[in-house]
Amino acid sequence: MRSPATSPKKRGFDAFSKPIDGIRTRSTIGGIITLLASVTAAILFISQMYLYSVGDVTHNLDLAASIPLSVVIPTKGGFSQTLYDRASHAHVNPRNKKKNKMLKSIQAIVASRIDVTVHITFPNMNCKVLDYSHNGDRFSTGDFVANNGLSKFVKRRPTEYDYAKATQQPVKGLSKTKTDMSLGSEGSCTVRGKLTIPRTAGDLSLFLSDEAFRKTGEMVQMGLSLEEADKHTGGHEVSHYIHEIQFGKNYPPVTNPLNDIFVKMEDPSGIGLNQMAVRLVPTIYKRFMRPKQNTYQMSYSSYAIRPDLLVSAAGKLPGLNIHYDFNPIAVTHTESRENFFVFVSSLIGIVGGVFVTVGLVSTAVVTSAQSVLKKQD
Repeated sequence: MRSPATSPKKRGFDAFSKPIDGIRTRSTIGGIITLLASVTAAILFISQMYLYSVGDVTHNLDLAASIPLSVVIPTKGGFSQTLYDRASHAHVNPRNKKKNKMLKSIQAIVASRIDVTVHITFPNMNCKVLDYSHNGDRFSTGDFVANNGLSKFVKRRPTEYDYAKATQQPVKGLSKTKTDMSLGSEGSCTVRGKLTIPRTAGDLSLFLSDEAFRKTGEMVQMGLSLEEADKHTGGHEVSHYIHEIQFGKNYPPVTNPLNDIFVKMEDPSGIGLNQMAVRLVPTIYKRFMRPKQNTYQMSYSSYAIRPDLLVSAAGKLPGLNIHYDFNPIAVTHTESRENFFVFVSSLIGIVGGVFVTVGLVSTAVVTSAQSVLKKQD
């Protein structure tokens, strides 16, 4: 079956008619207007692309997640650290209800804990007289190892880089893995490791051991100088350099305030206690098309306790004591972008609207100018 012949009118119709050469006039003003419209459209196009790539940032405040007392229990007398590690990767078996109940309890404990990374150097104290504790569980008594594991914290002689940092010397070209006795680091100690803590307030301390502090005091009373006493005790000066103290994951837009801090004891004896109070703000960090992160913002304040006050203060020893606490208010940081189709529509509207607007304005200006010239003639 033949299709009916197309009428001459339809064949002559063109929806996209072109101007006939010689009818459309070209002028300098028209070129300037076209250039202005193109530049304006390009600027708006680039600014729209930039705004879309940056996105919108919003911050919301809400109460932090509550932690039941049943999940804030120590490892000692409860579950072993190995069981904690296994439970964090285990799956619930619906057939064994008794095992599932215990497994869920352990997983709740794991979920309520965060890792604390510690890297501190004492440039004038031997490792044998340096002790540390968490919430009263000391390394010297074995409670710290029993509750947290043997390899959580490691005491060793500082590397070339660590010792130079701690003594305020140039670090260019120094190794971060090797030790050099010629630098004088034989009487120094670096503590480095990671500790898992519950999300409740606590204390982390690094200090001169009881025995070393007592012996130093006895030898001074006998008439020996502190330098002479150090030959028998292993050091007394507790000035230290904090390379890093990190609670959980750091909030990416902000640098960690507990990095690269040198603490020099003001007392000439070098004995004192650096008391630090650290406040942790739970922050949920949400980025566009990325999984959310549970991070922490930190702020701290510190003050020094003089050696004469340490003698009268029960349970206080020279060194560093960090008291940390968690803010009950949590922050949600959200980075979002508008819908992609809305973005494309606005982009096309901006580019097209610029040329239409400039065309209308330029036509009105040119027409007005021509009318004024005709009247003058």
